Amino acid sequence: MLATLGVGAGIAVLDALSAVATVLVYVGLALFLALALEPPMRVLTSRGLPRWAAVTVAIVGFALVVALFVVLVLPLAVQQVGIFGAQLVAALRDVPEQPWYVWTTNNLGALDLNGLLSSLTELLNDPRQLSAIAGGVLQVGTGLINGVTAVVIITALTIYFAVTLPTMVAAVLRLVPRSRRTMTGSFLTEVLDSFGRYVSGQLILATINATFTLLLTVFAGSPAPILLAVIAFVAALIPVVGTVIGSILVTLATLTVSPAAAVVVGILLLVYMQVEAYVLSPRVMSRAVAMPGVLVIVAALSGAALGGILGALVAVPVAAAGLLVINRVVLPLQEAR
Repeated sequence: MLATLGVGAGIAVLDALSAVATVLVYVGLALFLALALEPPMRVLTSRGLPRWAAVTVAIVGFALVVALFVVLVLPLAVQQVGIFGAQLVAALRDVPEQPWYVWTTNNLGALDLNGLLSSLTELLNDPRQLSAIAGGVLQVGTGLINGVTAVVIITALTIYFAVTLPTMVAAVLRLVPRSRRTMTGSFLTEVLDSFGRYVSGQLILATINATFTLLLTVFAGSPAPILLAVIAFVAALIPVVGTVIGSILVTLATLTVSPAAAVVVGILLLVYMQVEAYVLSPRVMSRAVAMPGVLVIVAALSGAALGGILGALVAVPVAAAGLLVINRVVLPLQEAR
């Protein structure tokens, strides 16, 4: 009887967690954004500004950035999705006239490009497929509405966590025995600082990447530079491999302009990746996380496999916190035995 009740209680708890999974994601993302706001707030307080004033400045700046993104960037990105799709269809129609296509079909008979092109044409001309695409567009529209709602909820939670973070830390420390509160408080502060510096540093690198991509695609004549900049920003949030993935996607999207433009964009993005890896990232992340590069790659890939972009973003500071626990707690205990 007890075993049956225990299994039933476990299943009920798992079902409850599955039902509130989206809410937990919102809370986790808001908490990490609040930790990202903590370093600039500490800089402001170190210059003599009261805590409440530093929180107000950081929150107002964060709210303005979110509002500008929702009002200015997001509508343009959605509009450029349609423009990019129309140009992609036009590029597919012009493919048979391209010299490389003629050379490939004449010299590589095993590669059936004509069949592939006809299949794509039938896909675009089939009413059933068009209705399916329309349904997909409707789902995208619903997803955008849910995305705006998520942005509002995450913004409100971020403001709340940023204001009450010291109170939350003090409440957690009250659960620790009095004799260990000082050491635990110092350790917890170090972990939270590492989290905050990492998240804020990753956001800075992603912003630089998105800005460079925006300028590059504008000069390349891309029909959707803002959309590609948003893609680059989101991809750059993934540690280590995100910039590579974003650069590949941007280069492939530039093929709708011309192969030459895509080659130039790819080369410049490759140069930027070297600058980011050897100049920008060491400067921005110098005090964020101190962990071996192999562990960063493994943590990022594991987090992306488990939780997507958010999992990849969270996995590296979590691994850094685990490494800090080993260095500060486990190893001293082993040495004392």
